[in-house]
Amino acid sequence: MSSRLGSGSRRSVWLRLTMALALVAAAWVVTGFVPERTRSLPSDAIEWAVARRVDLDTKILAGGDLQAARETSVACQVEDIPDADGTLILSLIDNGTLVKKGDVLCRLDSSQFEELARQQEIAAGQARALYLQAKLVLETARIALREYQEGQVTRLTKEFEGRIALEQSATQRQVDRLAWTEHMLAKGYLSRSQLLSERQALARARHELVQAEGEFHVFQRFQVPKEVRTLGSQIQTAEIDYRVAADRLKAEEDRLAHLRKQIANCTVRAPQAGLAINADKDRWWWPPLRPGDRVYQGEEMFLIPDLTQMEAQVSVHESMGPRVRVGMKADVRIAAMPGRVFPGRVTAIDQLPSVKWKEWDENLKHYIVRVRLDQAPAGVRPFMSAEVEIDTGRVPDALVIPVEAMTVVDGRQSCYVVVPEGLERRTVTTRRSTTDLLEVTGGLAEGERVALRAPDVRGIPVDEPTEDPPGSPPIERTAAPSRSKSPERATARES
Repeated sequence: MSSRLGSGSRRSVWLRLTMALALVAAAWVVTGFVPERTRSLPSDAIEWAVARRVDLDTKILAGGDLQAARETSVACQVEDIPDADGTLILSLIDNGTLVKKGDVLCRLDSSQFEELARQQEIAAGQARALYLQAKLVLETARIALREYQEGQVTRLTKEFEGRIALEQSATQRQVDRLAWTEHMLAKGYLSRSQLLSERQALARARHELVQAEGEFHVFQRFQVPKEVRTLGSQIQTAEIDYRVAADRLKAEEDRLAHLRKQIANCTVRAPQAGLAINADKDRWWWPPLRPGDRVYQGEEMFLIPDLTQMEAQVSVHESMGPRVRVGMKADVRIAAMPGRVFPGRVTAIDQLPSVKWKEWDENLKHYIVRVRLDQAPAGVRPFMSAEVEIDTGRVPDALVIPVEAMTVVDGRQSCYVVVPEGLERRTVTTRRSTTDLLEVTGGLAEGERVALRAPDVRGIPVDEPTEDPPGSPPIERTAAPSRSKSPERATARES
């Protein structure tokens, strides 16, 4: 009897224990699928701030690096020789070396040009000899013409005139003698044979006079023009030969001067004082120049930036780019010079946004802004990291909250509002900000309290409007500054 009671009590205990475990398991399963409700949190346990209205001085914080406003490109001026693979680099200075005007930047192999110049000197010498010979022939031809016109023609003319005068005198004398002979024949002192002899002598004298006058006429009419024309043609031929020889000599000398210039170009010198930088700075996949490499005509080798005029080239997100204007004041901070602020102004901004290749994200587009430093400090160098704070003006009567109160949940800008029941997640829209304050354009009202840090709770009710509240321009919707962003991306945001 007692044994039955004992076993019955044990079965009831195990039954009750099994039922209790089943209830606990059922309760655990039910509570696992039922959303947890937010417990009411005491107000003194929440660090909060009040949404208030202030006159907000807005600024854009952007990062980038320093660049020279002006820089001189030094390219290879040595022309490419046919059937040769560029020009060999013998030596060059280290990247980033300070140089003065005229300092040697690089030496190229000039042996091929020196051999060509030696051969060209021989060709130029031969051309110079031909030129001097042609010049001598021309001068001789001109002298021969002048000698004939001013010497021989004058001499022969006088000879003909003297000969004609003598023949005229002899003829006249023979005429007088013939008249005397006839008179004496009439008186009977001379014979008729003497008269005939005198008449023959007169005819002979007249014939010689006519012959002399004819020869003089032929000399003046034909012989002088023919000789002048012959000597003139010789001068023209000599002039042509002289011009050809002069052109050939000039071509050979120009070629020689060109080769000597190429030899001089093999020594690359700095055109101005500055910093010698490898021209392939933007092509990280391209190895820098070094001795033994080959360069080609027109290839950029060095950049010589002007260190007295420096500017910060920064990247501004496309949502902030339209707010930047040329002439806006900016403060520049250089990473290598901590604790110092350098004033500057915006000098240029790209008209169209571009992809920031450093982030490897084609969806992130930025405007490139250039800020000129009012005065470049000593020791500044290109490519130094810089942070620029651009003053974009004041927003009057703006509703602001601390930056710490903003978070992003499911891709929406949100903040946690303190309500009597605890915290309520609220979707908001923002526009401009500073390093401490953020302008809210929708989702909050003045005087509401927001938590400065997002609590680690679940099941917080969310007020998520299906569309933006009225009065908030959609083009100004930007993500609030997030503490979890990487430094590279945080430099491109508005702070």
